[in-house]
Amino acid sequence: MLINSISYPPNTAQFSEELRLYLTELFGATRSHQLGISLRQPGSFFYLRANTLRTTTKELIAQLQAENVSAIIADPELKAVALPIHPGAPVPKHNKIVVADKASSENVLLGSHLYRPGIVRADRFSEGDDVTIVNPRGYIVGSGIVQTNSSQLPTQKHGLVVKITDPFYSLPSLADLIAYQEGLFYSQSLSAMLVAPILDPQRGETIIDFCAAPGGKSTHIAQLTKNQCHLFSVDRSEKRLERMMAESERLGITCITPFVGRAKEFVVEHAHVQADRVLVDPPCTALGVRPKLYDETTMTRIQSTASYQRMILESAETLLRPGGVLVYSTCTLTVEENEHNIQYLIDSQGFRLESQTPYKGMQGLVGSPLLKQYVQRIYPDLHDLPGYFIAKLRKPE
Repeated sequence: MLINSISYPPNTAQFSEELRLYLTELFGATRSHQLGISLRQPGSFFYLRANTLRTTTKELIAQLQAENVSAIIADPELKAVALPIHPGAPVPKHNKIVVADKASSENVLLGSHLYRPGIVRADRFSEGDDVTIVNPRGYIVGSGIVQTNSSQLPTQKHGLVVKITDPFYSLPSLADLIAYQEGLFYSQSLSAMLVAPILDPQRGETIIDFCAAPGGKSTHIAQLTKNQCHLFSVDRSEKRLERMMAESERLGITCITPFVGRAKEFVVEHAHVQADRVLVDPPCTALGVRPKLYDETTMTRIQSTASYQRMILESAETLLRPGGVLVYSTCTLTVEENEHNIQYLIDSQGFRLESQTPYKGMQGLVGSPLLKQYVQRIYPDLHDLPGYFIAKLRKPE
């Protein structure tokens, strides 16, 4: 066995001592403990965004029900459909263990199959063997049947390795559905679905989505404008952009121009562009993402990530026309990556905050009364959703 002992996950996400102290200072001991409990779980529902280029929420629900998938309308305004998440049967412990990386193991919790890039190490196994998947700390996240031999792992770079049969939480296999194959929906959290409507994209506008892959917000922008905007989707990962464009094709989206590279590189090559609206959803510490069993984020990482985010915001400001709209969002809980970055835009670039529609969260944590009032925070423990932060600003004329 690769790990001395394996066990079922604790009932709360485990934070590094540095992160625990930070969250306690920010939210208080009781609240930070509740956040840990909420982050450990995926929430009550899994959300789909109806692709209104091809269907309606009612039609999507009818199609899902025809495929034996239980679904309800979660939010008519956001065209959101919800699938109940049920705890699965107890995950069996098999003698053979596969260790998955943090991200992949968190996906396995929800029933995602395990692919080669997510495997850290494994016991010897043969095709057809039963194995238990654990995260790097030895917590069981699911069990399944291997689809290959362990001797092939050293040379295998891609492909399915373990088909998960016993996840911690039960969801249907969405990629097998006719509704998926016909491009009737996109899987997206309700928190993330708020961002594109708040940006309020209009037909005929030039729009830039920085850090766009895997494409949830870009495809939503295209959907809201009925494919009638000029949308640049920028991301430094070529593979992630390739997957985004494949998803765009599935959804019937035709208005996206992808760009592989960093924000600064896009600015250099597109200095002539004057965007009407810019979306910045940058890499962040992802403290609001759920389910998570542990998080080892440090203050050094929080501060360096916030600095990197400001660099992207500066690039966004460069190409945004005077009077244009900028929406900033993250899936994290820190003030350094959220309110502090918004205050920076206001102080250094003269941006002004604007009210948001829809507004379904809570006010900001720090800053002026105006800043607190206009930004929006979504909390796992209060809203039963992934943690999120959203701000909407307008560039001075």
